[in-house]
Amino acid sequence: MRIKIYLPIIVLLITISNLFSQSTSKIYYSQYSLTQMNIYQANLDGSNEITIPLPIRPHAIAVDWKSVPQKLYVGLIDVIGDSKIIRCDIDGSNQEDVLTNLIGLNAIALDLLNRKIYWVQDTYNDDRIFRANMDSLNSSIQQIYSATVSSRDLWGITLDVVTSRVWFTERGGNCYSSYIKRINTDGSGLTIILNPVCNPHDIEYYNGKLFWGDMDGLEKANTDGSGIETIVSSAKIDGLSIDATNNKVYWVDYLADLVKCVGVDGSNETTISSSHISLSRIDTDFNPAITDIENPEPQLFLFNLAQNYPNPFNPNTKIKWQLPQTGLVTLKIYDMLGREIATLINEELDAGNHEIVFEAASFSSGVYFYQIKVGDFIQTKKMILIK
Repeated sequence: MRIKIYLPIIVLLITISNLFSQSTSKIYYSQYSLTQMNIYQANLDGSNEITIPLPIRPHAIAVDWKSVPQKLYVGLIDVIGDSKIIRCDIDGSNQEDVLTNLIGLNAIALDLLNRKIYWVQDTYNDDRIFRANMDSLNSSIQQIYSATVSSRDLWGITLDVVTSRVWFTERGGNCYSSYIKRINTDGSGLTIILNPVCNPHDIEYYNGKLFWGDMDGLEKANTDGSGIETIVSSAKIDGLSIDATNNKVYWVDYLADLVKCVGVDGSNETTISSSHISLSRIDTDFNPAITDIENPEPQLFLFNLAQNYPNPFNPNTKIKWQLPQTGLVTLKIYDMLGREIATLINEELDAGNHEIVFEAASFSSGVYFYQIKVGDFIQTKKMILIK
């Protein structure tokens, strides 16, 4: 058994390189229909639109652009029964459940630095915000907000992952009972950013600004709610997303069922899609939601468990992982029945890249799972031993 530790500075350089080399290339928008249950993928100008059918109505959507390959996180809402969030490849293949037995699922947001998923429960009488680990099934679910009165309608949610802040829209029966609010990612520090605000829909954070849709159209303001500008007065916004490469805002027009975009300064408003019934939410494949990527802090390190190599293997394979900070690490091997068969690591490790060789000469052929735990972070992957 061997373990190798690389200097943390290498992780920082790779992370910075990845941030600057990433660019937006696709948009994804959902069709919340009983008869046409699709996700659409298209280029930024709307060309080369591809239809991705799903078995249940898709609503909320978010792109994990940090994973390789990239993944879609999609909120599915059945006509009867529970809602759930699935993860799949960007072509819709390899679907797997992430969160099940949900109700009133209205919006999701991803923290790709800390690998957390946030979602909005909207029932109009019991509206809440939750978070969980995004790489495991129903893992570490926490409630971080609950509306204190009934007749509320939580609609949109967005994150600044570096400052650990969440903004969301909360609608009441009129403008004076509707809000844009902010909390910390642990649920503390509740602050009202705007009130009154009329019929707020989706909200997005980008480059130190908030963007949202309301009765006045597409709005932009500072993160404390000051300096409000109406970018597009005629915008009828359901879903909202940012093209971080070209500084554009994309939205779904809920009256026309069209996808539109405009510069963050309000220039060059364009319709980029053909009309589809019941379009709902939208996301791009790159929106860093990072306050200052030119002066990154160590928070940019990611917890990450890589796929073992080689896989399938006989009899040895390497397992690699990345730590953003020093912590107590456990790495264990399980068989198909969930029985623990080996502990490879159970010690405090420094931040950086690590690897270990799993020697499986004494084990029989079959499917095994390796799982890493570091504090609240848990990730599991599958490997195959063939003799």
